[in-house]
Amino acid sequence: MMDCRTFALLLEKPEGEWTAGERRDMEAHAAGCRDCAMLLSMRREMRAMDADVRVPAAFTASWQNKIHTEAQKKMNGKFASFRWKRALAATAAVAVLAIGTTATYLNNQNTPYAFTTRENAADMEMAEYDYEDAAPMQAAFGTASASKRAVSNSAMYATGTTADTGASQTAKIIRTVNFTIQTRDYENDYEALRHLAADLGGRVENLSTSGDGSGNSLRRASFTLRIPSERLDEFISGARGVGKVSSFSESSEDVSESYYDTEGRLNTQLVKMERLTELMKQAQDVSDLIELENAISDTQYWIDYYTGSLRGYDSRVNDAYVYVNLREMSSAAAADARELTLGERIANAVEASLQTAAEVLQALVIFLVAALPWIAALAVVIFLIRAVARQKKRKENEKLTG
Repeated sequence: MMDCRTFALLLEKPEGEWTAGERRDMEAHAAGCRDCAMLLSMRREMRAMDADVRVPAAFTASWQNKIHTEAQKKMNGKFASFRWKRALAATAAVAVLAIGTTATYLNNQNTPYAFTTRENAADMEMAEYDYEDAAPMQAAFGTASASKRAVSNSAMYATGTTADTGASQTAKIIRTVNFTIQTRDYENDYEALRHLAADLGGRVENLSTSGDGSGNSLRRASFTLRIPSERLDEFISGARGVGKVSSFSESSEDVSESYYDTEGRLNTQLVKMERLTELMKQAQDVSDLIELENAISDTQYWIDYYTGSLRGYDSRVNDAYVYVNLREMSSAAAADARELTLGERIANAVEASLQTAAEVLQALVIFLVAALPWIAALAVVIFLIRAVARQKKRKENEKLTG
């Protein structure tokens, strides 16, 4: 037997969609229920009125167009939002790749490939010896044997030109030269500099090299050379023919006054030593002997000090210091060199471009491999977020349709 609630639910359906059984039950229930019979009668009258009214075609087309327009706007909004999100994601990905690749490339350029060698260690130690600070080191040489050795070593400074023959004094000039040479033929120019110094009687006092010759680690060599002063101009002329001289400087220091002043002081101490030695032979009293020994020790200290100073001056005057920086040129730098032909400049530019492209590609691969764990973790997080969002949307749709 149909109840009023079931009757009301079926009444919401169009009467044409009722089954034969539903129609029969509806009629039977309305015959026994006054309220339901009135509802059925009112629904049939309203549908009869609607059936007699025709909706204008313009009205139908208007609301259909409006619905279509609203739907299109909604689709366009979703599509625009989707495009904007895709563009933003693509931009972020490109930015991360560019920044990571650049950082890796610059880090590779700063990777050290340096090694240092020293030649002529004995000469280097002699060059680094500061004769101005020799006094404390010479204080121990106060014995008679030290005195004899110092007098012997200093004999050459007590002969020849002296301070009282100023007109015949030879000028004491310390010359220093600095070179920076750029080269495309690093190995040949490196050997050329060494041979040039050796042929002129010079020597390599210190040498340091760096770089492995790759595009991001060009080779460099820093020479400290000692060249005989009388042949320094020959060396300068020969070095100008090695590679391309990008910078050059030369300085001269006249130390004649200090040199001959030191020489005069040394001669004074030598004369004093001779007198003290004679007095030592004549002394009888023990106290006199002790006092003379102290005086001899003090004099010997100054003899050693002034002898060392003169040797330092002679070393720097006789052998000039030459500092040479040999730098390998990159292909791009070589392309800008004016002495190259157009074809050589183009070839160098192409080579530089290919080298840079290869290095950037290597940097990109290194960055991607290094960032792979982070990319994988980010992909998992995004997947989980999208899965949760889809599950939430599915539940909302089920609520609307249920």
